[in-house]
Amino acid sequence: MEVVGDGNVTFILLNGIAIPSNVMLSDNVELQTADTSHLDFMTAISTCSRPEDVAVVAAFIPRITAQLRITASTPKELASVAWNASWEALLLSAFFQTEIGFNLQSDTPANKIRNGSRLRATNYYMHGLTNSTAHMLTTDESKWIASHFADGRELLENDRFQTAVHCLASYRWHSMPRIKLAVLWAGIEGIFGASSEIRFRISLYIARFLHPNSAAERLSTVKDIDGFRRADGHVA
Repeated sequence: MEVVGDGNVTFILLNGIAIPSNVMLSDNVELQTADTSHLDFMTAISTCSRPEDVAVVAAFIPRITAQLRITASTPKELASVAWNASWEALLLSAFFQTEIGFNLQSDTPANKIRNGSRLRATNYYMHGLTNSTAHMLTTDESKWIASHFADGRELLENDRFQTAVHCLASYRWHSMPRIKLAVLWAGIEGIFGASSEIRFRISLYIARFLHPNSAAERLSTVKDIDGFRRADGHVA
């Protein structure tokens, strides 16, 4: 991911998620509403300083539904915080089972992009380029994010949790269902610390995690998971 630090504020434009109101994710990052419906094609591409960014802007600008407003005290710090903001997008993707694109950086908020604004592609992978409707957070989900996002961000310091989040957020990037399933299972095995693919152990760990107080539900879950994995011998 390539970002630029210039001044004290920048914006990472998002698609795939929409919110009823702004939510602070950390001291430096705020998830905000965004609207690019005022932009026509020629104005949008006029903001590109590099020819290779035109395709990304043309593809994603009509799909922008939210943005990350990122602030810092210096341009160097701003670039660092903005670069790490990809994890904010991945964490939100994992939390709400949606695919969030974060391909564009802007020097102005989405609703103020005009001739003279500067847009640039942060990456050229077309992840998040779908026709799916953006996941609209409910008021309760927004409140949950405001209360718990910092805890999730802190857990990303744990390699196992980080791997699980990335698997859950990115399995859609693969076209083959078996590869998607393998990526999801890699995240599950990682978060439970399994060193190898042991069907019974993984099933038991998941059952204990989901039903710590019910032996009957744990047994049922173990059987369900084991049966699911047996249905695809390429994964087990």
